[in-house]
Amino acid sequence: MKQVAMLPLLALLAIPAMTQSAQAAGDPRQVNACVTQMTDKNITDRSSAQKVCSCVVNEQANITQAQKTEIDNWVKGGKDVRQNKTYQTIVSKLKACGNGIKFNRPAAR
Repeated sequence: MKQVAMLPLLALLAIPAMTQSAQAAGDPRQVNACVTQMTDKNITDRSSAQKVCSCVVNEQANITQAQKTEIDNWVKGGKDVRQNKTYQTIVSKLKACGNGIKFNRPAAR
């Protein structure tokens, strides 16, 4: 069983907070910060984290302002954003970043 549940959650949390400067495709600072967090938290190994983080950062860079505005308007309108086609497409692409990657189970607290 793939444990990719944490990846989409982490990736999606970053979508609303992204700024124009954070949208540089393949921004090495973002990728490195992501890799560091994933390895420090023992989510996956460094090589896998590099692949996932590069993919996620690139996918986030491809999200247009119009898409962000559309999703934001759904949220502000009280609609279930999970029903939005744009949101579904973005989630699908972000989840695909974890395909083939072995994620560690979260440690019990």
